[in-house]
Amino acid sequence: MQFLPSFILSDESKERITKVLNLTHNLAHYGWIPFVLYLGWANTPNKPNLFNLLSPLPSV
Repeated sequence: MQFLPSFILSDESKERITKVLNLTHNLAHYGWIPFVLYLGWANTPNKPNLFNLLSPLPSV
C-alpha cells in the first residue's frame, strides 16, 4: 500500500483484505484440478458414477 498514499485503510480492513486474498489464492490453487476434472466429467456423454471415477482400480 506504499504506492497509494492517498488510499488509507484501517488495520482491520487490511486484515480482511489479506484474509480474502489468501482464501481466494488457496481456493484457486487447490480447486483448479478438481474443477477441470469436473468440467471434463460433466461434458462426457456416459458419466461414470463417483466411485468408479475416484477408484484407483480399473473399472470393468
